[in-house]
Amino acid sequence: MNYYRLPRFGRNAIIVWYRNLLVWRKLIGPALVLHFGEPLIYLFGLGFGLGVFVGAIDGMAYLTFLAGGLIASSAMMTASLEGTYSVFTRMVPQKTYSAILATPIEVDDIMAGELLWCATKALFSGTAIIIVAALMGAVESWQAVFAIPVVFLSALCFTGPAIVIASMSPSYDYFNYYLNPASKSTH
Repeated sequence: MNYYRLPRFGRNAIIVWYRNLLVWRKLIGPALVLHFGEPLIYLFGLGFGLGVFVGAIDGMAYLTFLAGGLIASSAMMTASLEGTYSVFTRMVPQKTYSAILATPIEVDDIMAGELLWCATKALFSGTAIIIVAALMGAVESWQAVFAIPVVFLSALCFTGPAIVIASMSPSYDYFNYYLNPASKSTH
């Protein structure tokens, strides 16, 4: 058996993804407030506030420059947090995966479904920032919609290692070593 391969993406992976979506629906109100409110605060405070002092960067408005960075960091952090904390919670305290494995769904299906779910959550977050940035005038072209698949793909890149860390960690405390490089020991 080859342990070093990507999980199979099939119908059962979509079922795991859909299960997570159904659970998340209960939290959709606060999540949407956070997804739209946080970039509004950052873009308004830093983009307009600090932007007055910074000006343009290589001919690009500071607000536009900042929006691109927020989209990228949001995809990275949302995927990493969902891949560590949420996956660990479903795996250890809630034992959700143990219950799922009592059905015809296999480990590959859970892994693929979680990869898709974490990237989807990051996609929600990144798309919200694109919408807020567009409403604030930071997006100058409709071609910004091409950033949406890039957000999803970059989120997949950060989800994989996050899930690996979650599967190896004995507790939540160990996520600091992955999420916060400053917490690593230097000796």
